[in-house]
Amino acid sequence: MPIEPKEGAGARRRLVIVMPVFRDFDAAAVVCRTVDAELARLPVVEARVLLVDDGSPEGTTGWSPFAPQALTRIDVLVLRRNLGHQRAIAVALCHLNDAGTADAVLIMDADGEDRPEDIAKLLAELDGAPGSMVFAERRKRLEGLIFRLGYLCYRVLHRLLTGVPVRVGNFSVMPASALARLVSMSELWNHYAGAALRSRLPQRRLPLDRGTRVMGRSQMGGLIPLIMHGISGIATFHDVVATRLLVASIGLVALLTLGLGIVVTVRFATALAIPGWATYTAGLLLVLAIQVASVAFSLVLSLISGRTTATFIPCRDYAGFVAGTLPLGAPDAR
Repeated sequence: MPIEPKEGAGARRRLVIVMPVFRDFDAAAVVCRTVDAELARLPVVEARVLLVDDGSPEGTTGWSPFAPQALTRIDVLVLRRNLGHQRAIAVALCHLNDAGTADAVLIMDADGEDRPEDIAKLLAELDGAPGSMVFAERRKRLEGLIFRLGYLCYRVLHRLLTGVPVRVGNFSVMPASALARLVSMSELWNHYAGAALRSRLPQRRLPLDRGTRVMGRSQMGGLIPLIMHGISGIATFHDVVATRLLVASIGLVALLTLGLGIVVTVRFATALAIPGWATYTAGLLLVLAIQVASVAFSLVLSLISGRTTATFIPCRDYAGFVAGTLPLGAPDAR
């Protein structure tokens, strides 16, 4: 169980920085050095890094040891298999919730795109709202035109299907008290930011620019993993999406039925109908109405099934994916 933050005028906040890593430990080492230098300017923070090895075949190959100035230790949470960075984050949060050794948890990428110099800004925002989760809201992105267009399409689709605007990613900080709720949510297993939105925990957003990779190329693997990541975000609101589609389907069936009525009226009540036109048009509208009604019926069954089927609960089921922890930086002498 999470424990209460330490109190007192000289208390140091115990911060754990979570970074999922997959075959990218060389970049993670550079980022950790920069994080260490930034945290050295924050004397009221007692911080450590928890790297989550998301099933890297080479293990921690590429890691470059260094003597930290501010970080008390650097550990690797080793996963038995590759889960993807969203589920790697979920496992790490469950691990920290069980350990109960943090006052705050900060999540960031290990490639430099989440800028270490912004950590102080997130922590300052958290100080202004101690019980809130604080997310970095992307103010400027540095990716190419195709990626930005795809991201815009995703944002529009997400808003249409869920009714929720999306401008945040993983880069965030939360009080330890938020962990207990998050790790009990099945949505966390698919998408961290989506689960946070559904948790109804108080949240703040801080506009920050996105950085650039410190080295190498992204391990996301191209277009398909990015699309899968977007689908996971939308799937977090599966019941909302299904309900919205159900309402849209019912509305479309009503319109098609109205159209069918108009065709029948024109055919038998007026002399305007072209020979054969009414038969083909009515048949087409009837087929479309039946198909849309079938989709609506399937959505109803999906909603009922989702309410009755047992789901994956991260805090209960995560342990089987953890192989153990590996220290990369020993505690200092303080």
